[in-house]
Amino acid sequence: MLVPIFELFYEKKNITKDVSPYVTSIEYNDVEHGESDELQISFEDSEKLWQGAWIPVKGDCLRAYIGYEAEKLLNCGIFEIDELEYSTPPDVITVKGLATGIKKPLRQKNSVGYENKTLKQIAKEIADKHGYTLVGEITDIRVDRITQNKERDLTFLTKLAEEYGYIFKIAENNLVFYDVQKLKGAKPMQIFNKSDLISINLREKTSQKYKSVQVSYFDPKKKKTVKATAHNENVAKGDTLKITVRCSDKKQAIVKAKAALGTADTKIEGSLEFVGNPYLIAGSNIELKGIGHFSGKYHIKSARHVLDRTSGYKTYCEVESC
Repeated sequence: MLVPIFELFYEKKNITKDVSPYVTSIEYNDVEHGESDELQISFEDSEKLWQGAWIPVKGDCLRAYIGYEAEKLLNCGIFEIDELEYSTPPDVITVKGLATGIKKPLRQKNSVGYENKTLKQIAKEIADKHGYTLVGEITDIRVDRITQNKERDLTFLTKLAEEYGYIFKIAENNLVFYDVQKLKGAKPMQIFNKSDLISINLREKTSQKYKSVQVSYFDPKKKKTVKATAHNENVAKGDTLKITVRCSDKKQAIVKAKAALGTADTKIEGSLEFVGNPYLIAGSNIELKGIGHFSGKYHIKSARHVLDRTSGYKTYCEVESC
């Protein structure tokens, strides 16, 4: 029988043995795009240790691992303590942390103009400014001009990634850009039958069924409107979504059309509940079998791992078909 366990480090010191008798739950929320990963740990505090000598310091760092005894553990990453919460009765201290990569300067509003630079150059410039390493393959897409107008760097990068079909997140000291379609095109890392899951909730929205996306932009050199279209080969009948957006050239317009198609296309989406599974992480794919029309490959947008003293270890995933 698999025994759920965790390991916890405070400022690089392994405190697992000391705190294990008091931990009532650990919750790790792993997101794919645009937000910070989060860690939440609740401690039973009838001895008032966390209200006194053991009280954590905001800004200090925690590293957590979750999984099963004698098995490979899920590395949740490093988190900066952001919030402390006290509740009673009974006395409980909850420590909340955000992924350490989300530094305060990322949340400050800036105004910057980028001219004749590639998407990769813009991302690297912001990464270098904050001391990050840029990770991921970014297509050589040149942008004639784009302005960051009183926006947080975090917001600007999220919007830029979405516009060109990428996911973006901060993981430890890495600024990560990944092509959405490549991630969704990867093979499933695990296959699950209906009986393997605790619960399934999936829904299909047929009203968002598009056969293609047409992007229009005005080319000042040619002095005319140029159009580029991306087609969904899996849809026989459907509408064409038409959008007008600034583009440097037709290559860029096609990239934006494909990104918009990936967002607007019909999807089955929903939530899944598993017995705790440390291999389920945001950005990966799984396959579901034995559920008829809803069987197929799904992309994990977020994964929440909860290890609770009472209910054991469970994993909750938000997914969409791919």
